[in-house]
Amino acid sequence: MRGWLKEARTKKGYTLKKMGELLDISESYYSLIENSERQKNMDITLVSKISAVLGIPVGVIVAYEQSAIS
Repeated sequence: MRGWLKEARTKKGYTLKKMGELLDISESYYSLIENSERQKNMDITLVSKISAVLGIPVGVIVAYEQSAIS
């Protein structure tokens, strides 16, 4: 499932830096999210922000999160 978030970001024309700014997180943390390399699940606030910025339904993000854990 890797790559889906990067694809959504690049379709919007956003850089990692821009995503960090829009989500109020560091560019490096966003990169960890995008590459499924972070240590913990995202909280619902961050999922909601990503949903709003990229136009992806929260349920879709949660489903991808769950598949990444499995």
